[in-house]
Amino acid sequence: MGQPRYGITWQTPQSGTSQRRPSPETIRKRSASTDQIPKINIRKPNEHDSGDSEGQPMPVQLFPTFSKHANEGAGLKARRLSTSLPDEFWVDYCELNNEFKASKLFSKRGKTIGKGATAEVTIMARKDAKDCIVAVKEFRGKEKDEAESDYVKKVKSEYTIAKSLHHPNIVETIRLCTHAGRWNHVMEYCAYGDLFALVEKGYFKPYSGHYKYEDKICLWKQVLRGVDYLHSHGIAHRDIKLENLLMTQDGYIKITDFGVSEVFCGEHPGLRAAGGECGKNMGDVRKCQPGICGSLPYIAPEVLAKNGEYDPRPLDVWSCAIVYITMHFGGPPWHAAKPDQDNFKRFIEGWDKWKTNHPDGEVVNEEGGWPKCGPLFAVIDPPSLRRLLLKMLNPEPEKRITIRDVLTKTFIKGIQCCTPDSLEGDGSCCGQVDATKKGVKASVKAGVLPKHDHLPPKEHKTPGVLRHRFDMGDGWS
Repeated sequence: MGQPRYGITWQTPQSGTSQRRPSPETIRKRSASTDQIPKINIRKPNEHDSGDSEGQPMPVQLFPTFSKHANEGAGLKARRLSTSLPDEFWVDYCELNNEFKASKLFSKRGKTIGKGATAEVTIMARKDAKDCIVAVKEFRGKEKDEAESDYVKKVKSEYTIAKSLHHPNIVETIRLCTHAGRWNHVMEYCAYGDLFALVEKGYFKPYSGHYKYEDKICLWKQVLRGVDYLHSHGIAHRDIKLENLLMTQDGYIKITDFGVSEVFCGEHPGLRAAGGECGKNMGDVRKCQPGICGSLPYIAPEVLAKNGEYDPRPLDVWSCAIVYITMHFGGPPWHAAKPDQDNFKRFIEGWDKWKTNHPDGEVVNEEGGWPKCGPLFAVIDPPSLRRLLLKMLNPEPEKRITIRDVLTKTFIKGIQCCTPDSLEGDGSCCGQVDATKKGVKASVKAGVLPKHDHLPPKEHKTPGVLRHRFDMGDGWS
């Protein structure tokens, strides 16, 4: 494997145009990493006995995030889309400067807030809406060996999928623009960046971090709701990870980056027949061709094995489970879901041993009703959460729980979530469905949501806008 990739190099007011290595606060060399491996004390056997506790402090290894280039395919950023893209997309676009202008924010006009291998992110404002701040992602130019028509289809495919999605936990996409020969994707601005950055800063550390269990479980439920919306509209994300989960100024979580998303059912939103909407003419599920995309710690074993076509929905379910574990412990449970990885090998051995007496592979709430997969899973509380994560991490994708069934579980239904599960109304400053604070209020007139404060602790000196992150890595280097 190559070295861990560095994502966007984030500029500070002092950095100017310098190409020096970023400071430790802004570097992205690990997925959910800290400088030291934390020690988690295993409970005594009589405390929610899981059957595999060893009574010793357990090191939770923090692995780097790796992403791998697909063998072939038509995904944006050379990442894989397994279905054939239509020859003609129905997409409206404009010149960037016709509708957007540089934003005067923290005395920085049109400040570039992030650069990556394939894109650059800039803060701008909409001309016809006062104080409407947006994030503008400028795509890379086409590769030398890439046909212009194929490149444009990739850009339009990602845009039309993202544009068709309207949910409280999905980043709102606003406009597709061109400027100086480059394509630009204008989207909702999420002030606190991605969860990777917050985990990296230690805010999610068990027992001592800023975020407590109630925060983590609410944020996770928001992710689950967003993924359920995608699946119910025929779209699989295929790259769910901390870097693609953004936090708004109100502390809500939103899913972003649809560069490798798959329209597995229904019409592609870019087709005229779909009218720009997802979930039209739903029918049979279209499976994905073998190929690896995304970040290795989050990829399900059936995808890594490349043994044949696969349903992309169980991949998202698997990734959601890894997100919670990574968020909770500060690192993923394994470098990759492969038998040559010690932690994953122990995990699979636990399943294999358990299935000798439970061939149906169904995890249940009874004595011996779930596999013992090592000390990591022994310390996950409450037991109902542990069992649910194991259902989501069933090595057999056809037996893995669906995202809809996850949300119907009593444990998940009992989680007080501070965002609604759908949107009503519109009228945000950017002329889109309002997925922010006002939209949330409008959508819950008939009910009352709990009030949570998920904002990270206030930091000193550096303006928040300069810490804003999008995952602009190329998805494979």
